[in-house]
Amino acid sequence: MNVRRIEFRTMNKEQKISALVYFVQSLSGFRIIDEIDGNYNHMGATIADAILQANMKYESHVRPRVNRIRTEYPEAATISGLRRLLSEITITEFLDWRGMDRTKRFKEVVDLLSNQGVNTERDFKKWLTIGNNLLKLREIHGIGPKTVDYFRLLTGFQTNAVDRHLLNFLKKAGIDVSGYDEAQDVINLAADKMSIARSHFDHSIWTYMSTSHSACEKKCH
Repeated sequence: MNVRRIEFRTMNKEQKISALVYFVQSLSGFRIIDEIDGNYNHMGATIADAILQANMKYESHVRPRVNRIRTEYPEAATISGLRRLLSEITITEFLDWRGMDRTKRFKEVVDLLSNQGVNTERDFKKWLTIGNNLLKLREIHGIGPKTVDYFRLLTGFQTNAVDRHLLNFLKKAGIDVSGYDEAQDVINLAADKMSIARSHFDHSIWTYMSTSHSACEKKCH
């Protein structure tokens, strides 16, 4: 019987937050990254980033496409401009992506926001403050809580988007969580306790877990 695991399962939220803070401070290879992607002021790029990022290597598959969209299609900064552009070229060409699932998802997000009267990224950020609107995004097949929160990160909200990297980081810290919401709360409140911007903490954990640092720490401890 794993006594240590049982002890962690019985921790309350405050204890989990403190345990995460202690764990972060114990890692020699962990650093806070205060530059993150997003705030593009370009709806085409923002939607593309959120739709393409899931289960992809961001540096090689996502960021180059987002940068190309921002450079080659300035008219797609608004939803209205993006829709006009997509009457002339295909979404596959716009995203430089052949997979039909993501191109379909991209179209459904564009259509939803257009129908909701969202045009600029400023409009979108305001729209994302309304809980029912988040549920409307979730109704699109393939968009879950993580992608919704990733949209919020891209538009300047202070939060985190819980993915496998963040969940594995909590596991490395010996912290069990009941689900997405508790994982998000523990990570956000640990960031607050360390006076770190929540979005920066999210990106710092993601970067740490997606590089060799985590492997190094495992070998060194």
